[in-house]
Amino acid sequence: MDEAIIKALCYADIFNFPLTLEEIVRFVPGTELSIDEAASRISNSKPLGRVVKKNTHMFYLEGREANCRVRQDREPVSKQKLEIALRRLIPLQGIPFLRTALITGALAAFNSPEGDDVDLLIISAPRRVWTTYFFLRVWRLFGHNPDICFNMFLSEGNLELEGGNQNFFYAREILGGIKVFNETGTFDRFLDRNPWVYDFFPSYIADGERLGFRICRSPRWRRRQAKLERLLSGFPGDLLEYAVRKAQYRQMVKSTPGAAERMDSRRIKLHKSDNRPPILNRYEQNVRHWLDRYNRPSRGKRKKERA
Repeated sequence: MDEAIIKALCYADIFNFPLTLEEIVRFVPGTELSIDEAASRISNSKPLGRVVKKNTHMFYLEGREANCRVRQDREPVSKQKLEIALRRLIPLQGIPFLRTALITGALAAFNSPEGDDVDLLIISAPRRVWTTYFFLRVWRLFGHNPDICFNMFLSEGNLELEGGNQNFFYAREILGGIKVFNETGTFDRFLDRNPWVYDFFPSYIADGERLGFRICRSPRWRRRQAKLERLLSGFPGDLLEYAVRKAQYRQMVKSTPGAAERMDSRRIKLHKSDNRPPILNRYEQNVRHWLDRYNRPSRGKRKKERA
């Protein structure tokens, strides 16, 4: 339990983000842990107490107390930015075949620095990934939303993340996201098809505060979405999907080296640079460093051994 608590703090520390007790339990890796158990370990484990410190309601690694101020400064700004983003994202309800929009990254954690983008994971209707992406690009261009980033597109017909995508990084991003648009329950089916995320975080429970953030329902945009989907059903829609896929695929492969490895008819991953390896490498380094300090004998014990 001690090591799992340290690991949870090590990952958050990469982003200068101390955790509350509830957040430690929510994202403690590989171990089932209750609030009472976490509180007891932090209070009573002397080795853990050497590396984990507390400031009011936040816990951080020794020497990283300045992160508490960073979080206090960023959190209200991030929540205000999120409220503004929700108003800007209302037109997403008019995008044909869009089923789910999940805000991920720093904004979802209420830890967004100045000038940070709004990152979205998008799930579309089956066989309409590229059409959805095309309309979103048009909306972003003409709606003057350059800071809205569509980092990953999935299809309802292929919700499983496979192979190397089943990793700690994606599990943390998915469970830490805010589902701002999920009228058809597609995101819940996505989680059902990817139970491996709970293998990484078996103590995860949803954060009630984040569940309250939603795009306000707009009947006007919903009617536009329904009309476009009727027009683009069947063969006309298949033809458009083929055309926009070919055009956008060529453009993206040309502008983004290695893009072909991250795109097909069912899925689009739009990270120009993959942040997973450096983040996971730094996480492993943090874990080794802090577990070494945790396992190191205390000063009094070392003196006794030398005597």
